Amino acid sequence: MKASLKRYARVLPALLTPLFLTLSFPDHDQGWLIWIALVPLLMVSAGLRPAASFGVGLIAGLVSFFGIFWWAFHISGFRYFHGIIVAFYLGLYPAFFSAAISFSRRSRISLIIVAPLVWVSLDFLRSHVGFLSLPWASLAHSQHGYPVVLQISAITGEYGLTFLIVLVNAVITSVLLGLREHRLQIFTAATVLSVLLFGMYELRSNPPSRLFRVAAVQPCINPGEQDSDPGQAKTLKKLEVLTSKASASRPDLIVWPETAVLNLPASPELGKKLENISRTYDVPLLLGASERVKFNNHPLGPSRSGIRSYNAAYLVHAAAGTPQTPYRKNVLVPFGEYLPFGDTLRWPSWFVSEGFETVAGNELTIFTLKNGTKLGVLICWENLFSELARNEVRAGADLLVNMSNDIWSGNTSAPGQHNSASVLRAVENAVPVIVASNAGPSRIIDPKGRTIKASGILVRDAISGDVPLRHKTTVYTRFGDYFAWACILVLFLIFICCALHSIHLKNKKRE
Repeated sequence: MKASLKRYARVLPALLTPLFLTLSFPDHDQGWLIWIALVPLLMVSAGLRPAASFGVGLIAGLVSFFGIFWWAFHISGFRYFHGIIVAFYLGLYPAFFSAAISFSRRSRISLIIVAPLVWVSLDFLRSHVGFLSLPWASLAHSQHGYPVVLQISAITGEYGLTFLIVLVNAVITSVLLGLREHRLQIFTAATVLSVLLFGMYELRSNPPSRLFRVAAVQPCINPGEQDSDPGQAKTLKKLEVLTSKASASRPDLIVWPETAVLNLPASPELGKKLENISRTYDVPLLLGASERVKFNNHPLGPSRSGIRSYNAAYLVHAAAGTPQTPYRKNVLVPFGEYLPFGDTLRWPSWFVSEGFETVAGNELTIFTLKNGTKLGVLICWENLFSELARNEVRAGADLLVNMSNDIWSGNTSAPGQHNSASVLRAVENAVPVIVASNAGPSRIIDPKGRTIKASGILVRDAISGDVPLRHKTTVYTRFGDYFAWACILVLFLIFICCALHSIHLKNKKRE
């Protein structure tokens, strides 16, 4: 009995990791904790066998999900068994991480080397597994409020910042375990100092660039409000009043949020009204339009071939003449906007009984204003996918607009966690990012990741501010996720060396 209690006592400290992780992200937003958050899990994993470490990592991952993603239970139709399934899936990543740490200790490989390589590799995998991809709340996102450390992302992307965070955690762990790895510890200290000095230099440099004034409208359209003609008319009136308020600052562009209007392509009358609003205030409107609001309950037929629509963005400018091709959302939310493998797989009704099928776009549309400014659009969670933002900047976008509609999550931590990814997209590509949210917070972010203006949550508002347009092409924009691929390659080579060494030892024993 006492032996069992001792084993449990050895494992319990690992539960501090999910606590620290939860506190690192919005709403708590104590991003400094992320630099020590993995230490408890690393220390426990280093002292256990790989199988036991896997189990500890899985438990830590499960608890972390419920701490960070508690807002998911505010989504209509999301049940506790859904949460358990998703938590188990996401828990596999820290589970494999913990097992790798245990394996490295038994193979006498420094955890300072292995820990950041494994975490970044798993993080990259989590962002590139088809409909299971969920790069939400990465370690780097926790640093959205610390511009000095964010600047390294312009070179390495967010994976470089994640690498640094895990590296610091690993060094602290090695010191606490009494490991004599002084060279690696000094190297890490020098790396952190270099990153901070680089960040301070970047924040102080102010190269000349053209200022662009933008405004974001936050109407707080309630779910179901647009389901009737009177409701749509009321919504449009609300948007026009806020647009009038925004126009007082004489912006170069006014942005409306995701799904601000419905049935735009099929309603010439609505199109004329929008053109009149643009003409009245003499400003182009960039707005979200969809035939249905996502997460509304629309039963699917037996063949799942009901009404389909695009979740799109339109540029409306009365002075521009021929309207430009809309941007259609490329990366859809699985089970929210479409059913994965819906054409070939019949999902059980207990798992998904209701939904709405939206068609994904397959092209990047870069909008061009009359003054030559080019706009790239990210709809909803597309801001989580760094390659998409990078591709739009490479296609010529001078600034990025993230239209979102997080009202379905209520007054929770979801909007804040969602917005933090846009800060990384700004720094990675040295472009301003405008977050136009239906229910807030809307934000205007400069190319260094600093918030120029922000609104509250669940309030009707219009914000405006001046941002410097893109003046350079960053290393990340040029070369993409080379840093993550380098980590994967080095980890693979370490694995090969370990395997060859193991084979060599076995052959020696036989001799």
